Amino acid sequence: MTKRNWIVLIIIIAGLGAWYYFTTAFNVLELKEESPLALRVGEEQIEIREIKDDLAKMDEKKLAEFKRQVEQASEEKIVMTEAMPAGPKLIAQGNFKTRAHDVAGRALLIADGEQKTLRFEDFETINGPNLHIYLASELGVADAIDLGPIRATKGDVNYPLAADLDLTRYNKVLVWCVPFRVLFSYAELQ
Repeated sequence: MTKRNWIVLIIIIAGLGAWYYFTTAFNVLELKEESPLALRVGEEQIEIREIKDDLAKMDEKKLAEFKRQVEQASEEKIVMTEAMPAGPKLIAQGNFKTRAHDVAGRALLIADGEQKTLRFEDFETINGPNLHIYLASELGVADAIDLGPIRATKGDVNYPLAADLDLTRYNKVLVWCVPFRVLFSYAELQ
């Protein structure tokens, strides 16, 4: 092969590589799945979310009313006649951290009886070639469980987990680019 043919071949390969990268990187897959933490009461859906404490923001009048009601409630006796209903529980969570590419959102580990779910909330990253989601014991896939291809690059996504999965060992969630063996981002479940 001549030098000119090599140059043409390299330009073609580089062009195909660039085309492949840009067509996958900017392909946004959005999904909004219902949270396993959502409870249904009749037809109304109630979602359990983190609640922020407003005590530091209260003005004097509201704070005085709050203290009065707390004092009044502390004198009341409450007797439970029924057991608390069983339902989904948040076991662990962690915010996604950037490794090779920017990321936002958090990973939640949710249990509902024997069923466990890994949930991405407010998740956003760029797409890439053959991205997979792994649960791992470290920031690599040598000791990891492949949950399959990424289902969405933006939104709220649920990944069902095997009931017998050792979640004390596999406490890292990885967004992994399989063909290039690159860690896009990760979250540590605590």
